Amino acid sequence: MTQLLTGHRFFKHYSRRYDNNQRAQCPVCPSSIENVEHVFYHCPRFSEERERLHSLLHEVMTSENTTRLMLASEPNWLAVASFAYSVVIRLRDEETDRR
Repeated sequence: MTQLLTGHRFFKHYSRRYDNNQRAQCPVCPSSIENVEHVFYHCPRFSEERERLHSLLHEVMTSENTTRLMLASEPNWLAVASFAYSVVIRLRDEETDRR
């Protein structure tokens, strides 16, 4: 959840701050920067997880309504936390594979 809220750690946009050789572009969407906004709300490589989340929340999660949805109920909180966890784990694994 911390990475969703702060944009730190496995996002290329963040990693580039510490590694000038790192490109900030998304590997799937080269015209987009891989940051929180792109990964959690737009990137097609996480569309399956996003669809699952939308069906649990009964609403499309956007950057504007994420906090409201998370605080609406415990099941919503757990759904968003699970989504965030699965996305961050995949980003971590992709970074590990790249090295």
